[in-house]
Amino acid sequence: MANLSRRDFLKIAGLTGSAALAGCSEPTRRLIPFVIPPEDIIPGEANWYATTCRECPAGCGMFAKNRDGHVIKVEGNPNHPVNRGRLCPRGQASVQGLYNPARFRGPLQRNSLGFLEPVSWDQAESILLENISQFSQQGRRGRLIFLSELMTGTVKDLVKRWISRMGYGELILYEPFSYEALRKANQIVFGIHGLPTYRIDRADFLVSFGAPFLETWLSNVEYSRQFAEFHATRENRKNLFFHVGPRFSMTAASADEWIPVPPGTEYLVALAMLKIIGEENFAPHGQRDSLRSMIEPFSLNEISKRTGVGMETLHLLARTFAGAKKPLALSEGLSISNSNALAASVAANLLCTRSPGKFETIDFESLSSYGEVASAVKMKEVTEKMAANEVDILLVSGTNPLFSLPRSWNFEKAMRKVPLVVSLSSYLDETSNMAHLVLPTHTFLESWGDYSPKKGVTGILQPTMGNLFNTRHLGDVLISTGKRLKGEEEFPWESTYPLIKESWNKKAEINPGGGSFENSWEMVLERGGTWKTPSGQKPGSPSKPSKFSFPRISAVADTKDFSFIPYSTVQLFDGRMANRLWIQELPDPITQTTWGGWVEIHFETAKRLNLKAGDLLRVQSPYGFLEAPALPFFTVPEDVIAIPMGQGHTSYGDYANWLPANPLNLFPPELDASSGGLSGPSFRVTLKKLAGKFAIAHTDGSFYQHGREIAQSIALEEYNDQMKRGEKPKIRLPLSEGFRKSIDFYPAHEHSQYRWAMAIDLDRCIGCGACVVACYAENNVPVVGRKEILHQREMSWLRVERYFDRGPKVRVHYLPVPCQHCDEAPCESVCPVFAPNHSKEGINNQVYNRCIGTRDCSQNCPYKVRRFNFFRWKNPDPLQWQYNPDVTVRQVGVMEKCSFCIQRIVQAKTIATSEGRSVRDGEFTTACAQTCPANAIIFGNLKDPNSRVAKLFQDPRAYQLLYELNTKPGVVYLKKVVQGRVV
Repeated sequence: MANLSRRDFLKIAGLTGSAALAGCSEPTRRLIPFVIPPEDIIPGEANWYATTCRECPAGCGMFAKNRDGHVIKVEGNPNHPVNRGRLCPRGQASVQGLYNPARFRGPLQRNSLGFLEPVSWDQAESILLENISQFSQQGRRGRLIFLSELMTGTVKDLVKRWISRMGYGELILYEPFSYEALRKANQIVFGIHGLPTYRIDRADFLVSFGAPFLETWLSNVEYSRQFAEFHATRENRKNLFFHVGPRFSMTAASADEWIPVPPGTEYLVALAMLKIIGEENFAPHGQRDSLRSMIEPFSLNEISKRTGVGMETLHLLARTFAGAKKPLALSEGLSISNSNALAASVAANLLCTRSPGKFETIDFESLSSYGEVASAVKMKEVTEKMAANEVDILLVSGTNPLFSLPRSWNFEKAMRKVPLVVSLSSYLDETSNMAHLVLPTHTFLESWGDYSPKKGVTGILQPTMGNLFNTRHLGDVLISTGKRLKGEEEFPWESTYPLIKESWNKKAEINPGGGSFENSWEMVLERGGTWKTPSGQKPGSPSKPSKFSFPRISAVADTKDFSFIPYSTVQLFDGRMANRLWIQELPDPITQTTWGGWVEIHFETAKRLNLKAGDLLRVQSPYGFLEAPALPFFTVPEDVIAIPMGQGHTSYGDYANWLPANPLNLFPPELDASSGGLSGPSFRVTLKKLAGKFAIAHTDGSFYQHGREIAQSIALEEYNDQMKRGEKPKIRLPLSEGFRKSIDFYPAHEHSQYRWAMAIDLDRCIGCGACVVACYAENNVPVVGRKEILHQREMSWLRVERYFDRGPKVRVHYLPVPCQHCDEAPCESVCPVFAPNHSKEGINNQVYNRCIGTRDCSQNCPYKVRRFNFFRWKNPDPLQWQYNPDVTVRQVGVMEKCSFCIQRIVQAKTIATSEGRSVRDGEFTTACAQTCPANAIIFGNLKDPNSRVAKLFQDPRAYQLLYELNTKPGVVYLKKVVQGRVV
């Protein structure tokens, strides 16, 4: 270092900081990311790689954006038939799984003191192989369990091959939501023990018996997209959707009518509909006798009394269903949340069979891979085997049964009796925290593979970047250990990649016309997989369903205890997403709560028990207890409480640990006798107020609009009249023609070629929050954490407001609110340093290096969309690798807000200019609009009269927030269309 010149020192220090002082010019040379850059990586330019999302079993197609060697953003694959280019909040947050601080950095072994310590891969594999050899030599066959998340295709075949070559064991595919009740109901009614693909977009009437198809049910992005098409206003009409269930969920919020019923009585409403259809001769002749025998014991009066649903409503439901050409009835089919899940699913299926041969809304050919997952009965057997010392080796890959199974099962105690527990997880979780050996695997964004979410659709997985840590592909681990124990001839591949190619080379559908496999393979990688259109055949749809005995009507419990509803949320799913910052900070669509669980309890019940929001409750069942804060709400009946699933982790990283609470702790050890699933919450629970409090970190201001008409709606009849009369909306265009001397102090802005604008259709918005998470990912929006949310310091550039209607019936309105990019923006005229700047293209720019933090702009913004950096927000290593390099990372003391994704606008204009043309409509869009599953957000150039956004500005439903302030927003909203009094 004595010979280091001042010039060399400054060169090194300026590039690398003090860490580079270990040498002279050599460390400087190593700063180049690629000495010989890969052909597909050009510094400063992004590459997109097709893959398949594995954050849940739905298997959405995905494009990952790689910039300078690391992934910074994911988008939906528009070619993929499941999601058609859209993603839910969980899909958008998958990048944070890649860079999660809780990821394992390399193999670990538990030492004699009980702690996990690093070992080499060679040592780790040797430990596994020594145990396999030892148990095999002792003749203890059939005592290896490989427990995995749902997998299909090549890797699944490799796992099976590895298990068979090891000489003993079995593969069990485990998912916490396994839909045993729905699968069994399909066997009873349709003759197929599986899960079909539902076509909501083809239906003309929809009734859901507790199925949360907009949140987590089966394939929520696919069904959200279909529902938006089903429920859209077209040809002067709008299809009806009724939701029957005990809790006002996000799906219920999008219904034309929520019909509340006591938990477990959903099937009675369906039986009443069947009975009315049979009595009024709506049912097909071939079904009347079988239907009559099943529903004979039930009287309409008893059903009405037990469910609280009036006779008029029951008759309207039945007649509307019978009168529709293509009606569809859905049932959740999860015994984990419905004590009569099988009965509800059978009844819903029976409704669907009322028109034999007309199964346009149910695709039995495209069966879901969900049908392959193990039932709770199988998981119970595994638990009992471990407890009885009948399992020698347990390998767990991609799943966390210690968290997602009821505590009363004593799965943890049973695991302790297994001599060797091997975790093949990417992250620390409750199950891997008990492992003797950790062989960390790649995340799906680093992996090769294939996945078929349903028959006829196979998505490809490919590494979208190099592995971040010393992890390995699951297939590579199996091939390596297989070679060492059984030889090269049994596992002849060098790695998983040649195995994948070999497997795909045998697929006829990859290259049906012949030709070069390599060319076909490259096309598959570009496209993201292969899929075919269903043939239209309807196998297994018998006209005479099997006999089934519905549970008799139970009496109303005369007790002070409470019925209990556990439910899944669009953010957390089954809990696997709880270690993601964006997911924890995303407000729940209904309660607007972040960072923790809660106990929903009716306002009147809370008042009677002297409970306020945040009061800590002990919820006790006959099988366990939990502690969580009370949240008074009107989403549940007075004798019911509801608790979201997914929180309550104890070993899942700093962002998930010790947030209340896991409702599975209340569940019994017994299984549901009818379906074979987890025993639904037929038990009742007691509440006890504790001395402590757990403050609710929520982001909403008020439940109501207080007459301000912020989120507006319009009756269908009125909208039809306006369309016939050719009425124009009452808006002030953010263009020169929108200015008048009588009302405007400032002159109009000139927008020569572009005036970027946005239209948000409130009739399509389902409140899922995918747009919010996409904005976080695209624009480097900081996460502030629970403590600062409690101080109302959230930083999201886009929020989804939730407002309830006052009245006897619960109705909700969602309102996504970004910066409005006003043409007369109050923020621009009050800033002393002109940090808010109006561009020639209509964007309200925020010049960060000019801002001095006076916050005058925020005080004068009537929309409250500006966020001030009270602190220097930092992401722990390695989350900073996700930052978008095209967007400035803001610092303390700076104001920030939505920029209409200006970096995307600049890129689109650069490409268009290089080709000598203008930006075309639809050529690009903002991050929020791109991901929206319901296609509720439309972005474009208002100066182009043929653009979609310009046409929507002329729609009679269009209006501007706080129109009376004359700010001339560049964002218009399309009023939600309501159908008057439905029931």
